[in-house]
Amino acid sequence: MVAAVVALKLRLLRNTMSRELWRVILFVLGALWALSMLPGLLGGARWLSGQELLVQRPAVVIVGTVLLLGWLVIPVLMFGADETVTPRKFATLGLDPRRLAPALVVAAMLSVPAVFAAFVNLANVVVWSGYGAPTTAIALLSAPAGFLTCVLAARVSTGLATRLLSSRRARRIAAALVAGALVLLVPFLLALGAAGLENVLAGLPELARVLAFTPFGAAWAAPSYAAEGSWVAAGGHLLLAWGWVGAGLLLWISQVDGLLVDPPSTVGASRRRADAFLESASGPPVLRATAAVARRSLRYWFGDPRYLSALASTLLLPLLIALLLTVVGAREVSGWVLLAPLVAGAVGWGRHNDTAFDGTAFWMHVSAGVPGVADRAGRALALAAWAVPLVLVLALGGVSLAGREELLGAAVGLALGLFGAGLGVAMVSSVLLPYPAPRAGESPFATETGSVGASLVAQLISTTVTGVLAIPVTILFWLAVTREEGFALATLLVGVLGGTATLVGGVVLGGRLLDARGAQLLSRLR
Repeated sequence: MVAAVVALKLRLLRNTMSRELWRVILFVLGALWALSMLPGLLGGARWLSGQELLVQRPAVVIVGTVLLLGWLVIPVLMFGADETVTPRKFATLGLDPRRLAPALVVAAMLSVPAVFAAFVNLANVVVWSGYGAPTTAIALLSAPAGFLTCVLAARVSTGLATRLLSSRRARRIAAALVAGALVLLVPFLLALGAAGLENVLAGLPELARVLAFTPFGAAWAAPSYAAEGSWVAAGGHLLLAWGWVGAGLLLWISQVDGLLVDPPSTVGASRRRADAFLESASGPPVLRATAAVARRSLRYWFGDPRYLSALASTLLLPLLIALLLTVVGAREVSGWVLLAPLVAGAVGWGRHNDTAFDGTAFWMHVSAGVPGVADRAGRALALAAWAVPLVLVLALGGVSLAGREELLGAAVGLALGLFGAGLGVAMVSSVLLPYPAPRAGESPFATETGSVGASLVAQLISTTVTGVLAIPVTILFWLAVTREEGFALATLLVGVLGGTATLVGGVVLGGRLLDARGAQLLSRLR
């Protein structure tokens, strides 16, 4: 079974690369990046091998924790990543999940990130090689456990997220859990930022001792106990590390069994109800069409798992960046002041492929003759209805946490400027540069094979244009932070007026392009 699944994945990858040059380029760039990181990785391991044990143990455990967190979170956030072999694709074959699940794990190892993770785990062997052959043997036995834990974590987290977002009730429960987690996370982040970098580093040894009993640090901590001569503890942590691998494999087998028997689907019973919003809409046809598109788009944001997963990544990544800037102590401005601009820019830019999420349902717009400007304006209004209030709240909270209330106008101006620029560009790029997106009713964490090249081009172009358009408000924000507070008002005015003008221009230009290319766009979405 393993050989068959691996051969199938290799054949699919080969066929895809033979059709798309961009996938080959992306693979080569990823391989070059991994190779370029190896000297620094080995150099860091050699340097750490010369340090004291009190430094080595927390350092390697924290590295292993960060690595495993990345494998847990990034596959969920990267919902547009290609998946050549998934359990759902084998659902009609009647395969034994106990044989298929390990084969899928082995197939998941055939990627550049997996190879890089393997090298990171092997670097742990270099750290402990100076303590003698027995300690090196413990490190060699624990390295595969750490690597397999990462691969299994990615499979389990993606499968769990897919199942959580498979129905309306499950999505509501998941949204409540995420909201609760974010509420509990805020006090922790505040305490961490207030403690400062030195106090955080002082608490790492104790944190490492706790993580050594979890999947995050068991495999990484085992050689450290062997290095200090505690062979019982070393053997116990080694067994614990492989025990976590066994538990992860059993959980993955259970998930594969469920995905084969009952694949998750967002398609359910339909119901018809009156829409008071549309029934009360009056005025010119363009305004009524705008209201209809806005209403439908709002339902996407509160009921479509693809939009919910995008929203989770949009909020989580800026929060992590702001936390990092706060902990390391950025000299000029706190990370909390930048939280609202980061979220606003990510939310606006994230709609650069919005039309593709309609899929073949976009035929309703084409057949009904919906004006292009109404389509663009409706999508923009639906996003702005919840994003702008959120950005304003984050801006007020961010400057309050940083103690820089004088920068409120600058933070709001930069946030609205980035939001308008990103969304304005998205209204155009989603017409000119659409690429395959997860289909309605399917997993939000995978898309059609062969979309990487097109997505890379679209994201690169939209990011570049957004950055160029945001240069004026960014410069004014920097002047407000580093020189005079009077620039805060200028940043606010330029951000609001410039962002609005850019958004309106993007809606008008995108609407005209949509009127001219609607049929062609529909054929690309098919």
